[in-house]
Amino acid sequence: MIDYLIMLLSTDWFLPHWEEIGIETTEAKKAGIQQGCREILDQIVDGADSFFLSDFSEEREQETNSRFLALLRTWDAEPEVSATWKEWANLSHNELTAVVVCALLNREVSSADATGSTPDLDLAIRAEVIEAWGKHALKASAFHAICLNSETEWDIRTQHLLSSPKTLANQLWRVVLDRRLRAFWANLSERLTPGQIQQLVSWYRLRAKSTCGEDRPHPIPSYIS
Repeated sequence: MIDYLIMLLSTDWFLPHWEEIGIETTEAKKAGIQQGCREILDQIVDGADSFFLSDFSEEREQETNSRFLALLRTWDAEPEVSATWKEWANLSHNELTAVVVCALLNREVSSADATGSTPDLDLAIRAEVIEAWGKHALKASAFHAICLNSETEWDIRTQHLLSSPKTLANQLWRVVLDRRLRAFWANLSERLTPGQIQQLVSWYRLRAKSTCGEDRPHPIPSYIS
């Protein structure tokens, strides 16, 4: 995920939107970090036409992390960016997939009647989930337009490095969705009783397993419990 963060911060299309991932700093620092991230990305791909042909060894990833932290220190930006860096470093594909699944399940809550192995969900719980999620939901296309509409040479290059022009926007969407889901869950936890929370968590787990398969190790995000 740090490779994706570096690529994201290198782009022109995302430069006005750093606050979306918790980075608030001066324009001068942003410009310096952006250029530094471009240099790091060049080192990552090492002349390859595809990001996925890069060296994904632990040694290379550690070197990339060190270079990124050195870049932040050069621009005296570690206080503004380190929290975001740690957040992305701790995210995994499995966790972010579970976030997407849970967000999709929130859209089903309004009709959460008992079906098969999935129990009924209390109407009072449904109402609270619908209201809370309505304040935090994020459309899947939220970043596609600004990403795909950019015509700068660098942004076109980063799109070509990935399997799809939407790949980087999709990764960004999943991370921002995780932030929204965490805020949603914190808010909901204050509004539901422990018993209601447990009923909702059980519903999430059973619904996720029936949707994604029994073999998924983490069907819902780790912080939802």
